[in-house]
Amino acid sequence: MTVPRARPPGQDAGELTRRDRSGLLAMAPTRWDLWSLRPRALTYVLTVDLLAVAVLVAAFVWRPADARDWMVAGLLFLGAAVHAEAARHIERIRITRDDRPFIDLKSMWTFAGLLLVHLGPALVLVTVTFAYWWIRNEQHPPPHRWTFSWATVVLGTGAAALVLVDFDKSTLLTAAAGPKGLVLIALAALVRWTVNHGLVVGIILLISSPTPSVRRHLASPADTLLGLGALALGAALAVLASASPWLVPILLVPVIMLHRGVLVDQFRQASRTDPKTGLVNGAAWAELAGKELARARRMRHGLAVLMVDLDNFKAVNDAHGHLAGDEVLRAVAATLSAEVRAYDAVGRFGGEEFVVLLSAVDTASATRAAERLRARIHALDVAVDGPGGSKRIRGLTASVGCVASPTASGSVDELVGAADSALYEAKRAGRDRVVCAPPA
Repeated sequence: MTVPRARPPGQDAGELTRRDRSGLLAMAPTRWDLWSLRPRALTYVLTVDLLAVAVLVAAFVWRPADARDWMVAGLLFLGAAVHAEAARHIERIRITRDDRPFIDLKSMWTFAGLLLVHLGPALVLVTVTFAYWWIRNEQHPPPHRWTFSWATVVLGTGAAALVLVDFDKSTLLTAAAGPKGLVLIALAALVRWTVNHGLVVGIILLISSPTPSVRRHLASPADTLLGLGALALGAALAVLASASPWLVPILLVPVIMLHRGVLVDQFRQASRTDPKTGLVNGAAWAELAGKELARARRMRHGLAVLMVDLDNFKAVNDAHGHLAGDEVLRAVAATLSAEVRAYDAVGRFGGEEFVVLLSAVDTASATRAAERLRARIHALDVAVDGPGGSKRIRGLTASVGCVASPTASGSVDELVGAADSALYEAKRAGRDRVVCAPPA
């Protein structure tokens, strides 16, 4: 698990002489974005980095490595390099999120190293594996991000080593270890994951503003399963390597398939997401609303649907261009998402129209929420770039139609239809206002 990767615009894959020299100069430590972090975040990053260096040095002082350790670590690195090359086409199309840890599968090789060799060579394996993946990564994440990600894995590996410190590694991966060996390996994997994940989430929280949410920045259940699955494969790799090293290449097949599986959730998410705003699209919102409607009936509480339409949005596109209009849509989407609760649902219905589902509300609270959203949109100050330079778009207005259903009766389509009718009443009444339909 690593810090979310930066996603700079694509560069020409031509000769070095064709690359932007400013990009090369940015590699110098004095030019790293690291130094622009808030003091607490900067202190956090530097502390983690220095602790990792200290653990690496202490590992060799604690227990020197022998020739066998280096040979095994070298073979594991070779496997990791083959894995990296085989998965490059997958990594090119993976989409990462800046607000969550980035999950990769090279932990399989480094966790196997922890189980097979002493801590010093295991940490060197972590280092060279990270270096190889960084070199072969076409995007070349910023060096300070790479260093911090490496440090979190080093500290996680060091913590996991403490779990195994009193157990003889020569028997850990054999039948002689019995259930105790299984429990220790599982505990070591859990400790490694928790330390690594916790440190990455920590820096994301420190650089997030204004009100970071721990839940929002944790790895998703699918990503958590993927990360733990990679560690489980690492344990299987270690067992196979200790019994018959020549069978290790067989594991590359399920590893690559697991790596391809990363894209399944990505494609599923893409099919449900509006590409311009990042909100769920109309179909996905209707699915969420249907589930919430059924839950509201079971729990016997009400809900409401709001239809939010930007007034005279065509004038924004005509005056500033469609790219500027897209920036406005993104700003409105972010505002709507920030103003509702985590369990409410915001979607883009189409064009400049948004739809909001509010759970456990009545007509009065739905009306207050609608007025608050309208006011927040009017207060937006959106910076956009255009042919004439940077501009600011202010004074946006929106019309809102709402309908509340105290008993969660009717269907999603009926509620949307009632809210849509109320929206058109708001338009006909002069725009920039809220109109609520009678309770459904």
